[in-house]
Amino acid sequence: MSKCKIKVSVRLVECSEETDDNPIELEDGCYQYTIDGDAGESIDNCEIAVLNKAHPAIRDAIARHMEKVSKKKP
Repeated sequence: MSKCKIKVSVRLVECSEETDDNPIELEDGCYQYTIDGDAGESIDNCEIAVLNKAHPAIRDAIARHMEKVSKKKP
């Protein structure tokens, strides 16, 4: 069995876009979403928003990985 590398990157950047309820997958496989200003200015609310919103992206990445793994098995 080969090893797997897990890469995680989170950047918080101010913007003027509308808030999103669901992460949007970008062409490079990264996910993006916009939280409201209140969540972005409170450490507790920001942490909760990042963890809650990241969950669907994490599940999707795991599902894609497991699909590749299952195709390799005889």
